[in-house]
Amino acid sequence: MHGTGTGTGRTSTPDEVHERTLSPVAPPFVAQVTPLRRDVTYDHTTETGRMPVEVQFTDGSTARTDLVMNPSQLHAASVQIERAITARETARSRPLGPL
Repeated sequence: MHGTGTGTGRTSTPDEVHERTLSPVAPPFVAQVTPLRRDVTYDHTTETGRMPVEVQFTDGSTARTDLVMNPSQLHAASVQIERAITARETARSRPLGPL
């Protein structure tokens, strides 16, 4: 057998030893996901909608990707977005109240 001993009675390759000595680095957490100002597309072949989004991480980095949704997820998102738009319009039309 080749490799170096690990003190446990088994041998490992040099790559395994190297991987174990590296300290793991936790990936940054997602802070928010923002839709980009691009059209949502629908692929009839895969039956998925794709909304371009930008993912913002807590370390300040960003990544652009697609939010992929099946038909029921698309419908649920549509209903929820319409509710948010209605709530916004209702709030804007209300008087501020007594000052």
